[in-house]
Amino acid sequence: MGFPSIPHEWLSQVLFAGAYDWLGLDGIVLITSLIIMLTWSVVYYDALRRSNSFFSSLLFTILAVGASQIHVLPRPHIFTYILTAIWIVLLERIDEHKPRTWWPLPLVMLLWVNLHGMFVIGIIIWGIYLTGDFLDHPSQAWFSSAKAKTLMIGGALSLTTTFFSPSGPNIWMAITSLGSNVYITSKIPEYQSANFHLPETWPFIIILLFVIIGFARTTEKVSWIYILLVVSFTGLALYTSRMIPVFAIVVAPIAAKAFASWIQNEYEQSRIFIIEKNIHKTNSSSNGLIWLPVLILAVIILFTSGKTIDSENLGNVFDERFFPVEATIWLQHHPQRGHMFNEFDWGGYLLLELWPAYQIFMDGHTHIYGEEMTREYEKVTTMGKDWQYVLAKYDVAWVIVRANAPLVRALSASDNWAIAYQDQTTIILTKK
Repeated sequence: MGFPSIPHEWLSQVLFAGAYDWLGLDGIVLITSLIIMLTWSVVYYDALRRSNSFFSSLLFTILAVGASQIHVLPRPHIFTYILTAIWIVLLERIDEHKPRTWWPLPLVMLLWVNLHGMFVIGIIIWGIYLTGDFLDHPSQAWFSSAKAKTLMIGGALSLTTTFFSPSGPNIWMAITSLGSNVYITSKIPEYQSANFHLPETWPFIIILLFVIIGFARTTEKVSWIYILLVVSFTGLALYTSRMIPVFAIVVAPIAAKAFASWIQNEYEQSRIFIIEKNIHKTNSSSNGLIWLPVLILAVIILFTSGKTIDSENLGNVFDERFFPVEATIWLQHHPQRGHMFNEFDWGGYLLLELWPAYQIFMDGHTHIYGEEMTREYEKVTTMGKDWQYVLAKYDVAWVIVRANAPLVRALSASDNWAIAYQDQTTIILTKK
């Protein structure tokens, strides 16, 4: 591109790089699993605290875990999951009797803004808590209440903290431009609405239906905060599938409370509540949390010893059916000169295996490359008008793409290009 750019998720990359240097792909799997486990632990205990119902908390945590599987990947956005859960717990703790509970908010936001660009979710949630609390207590006296002051101080400092990253205030411009760019978002599957005919989306639908029923049947007054959270994140989840896991994190404790209130009010004499009370009492006194660090330690020991824990005994490796594994090995022994044109999905892998000897054409950081270059990439891969001009413009000397890519047939038919390497997954063509 000819100019430097700072990844907004630089701290996530540092943590992933440290895990990779320590244990290779096992380290990436370990840190991802740990963060996901902690996320749902926080959601479960938040749901349990609000609902005071073991069964309801467990049910909606399980449903939330199922809903989140649509976008659980070893990528920086998983840090947004755990920080969203923690952020909500911190906001829930703010009340009239704890006027100094604002200070953790800017600290969490300082981490968030350097870990992932979806820190904006935290600002939105804070705005909902502030607005919802006012709607619950609409009066001039609200502005001088301890809770309102705590929310405003914590939120204002958190908003200021978002400028404390290597990108400074420009991070807001970059996120706004990416989110508002219809072309780029239309080309990224995770930005599209989910297909609700697929079974993996059904836990989301079940949570939504239960929370609607719970709101309708509960005899307690439902806070405006919870109404706004459910409405806002339902809308976001319907608009883009990548927001479904965040919806699950935000809404699961609300749904657990509403569902438990409805069931307890209408079936107060049911024996199931006696059973639930006994199970909850046993679970609370069994010190079950001690097994979590024991399990983590056991997995770390297995990984560091080189053992595999999968059924195929392969371990955590890059699957050569989906990544150019053999091709990168070939390139390390047969260096190519000139600029590369690469498969979009392989950009990150090629950087991992070949940098700094080679520089890629493009990868998933579309907010860095911009719309113009993304359109040029698409023009080449779809054989659009003047696609040869794009390759000439960037002085592309060799191409590494999937074996069945349309570009392969077009270049192979030309007298100016020849196949230098080929396997079942990858083809490398060089310019004569």
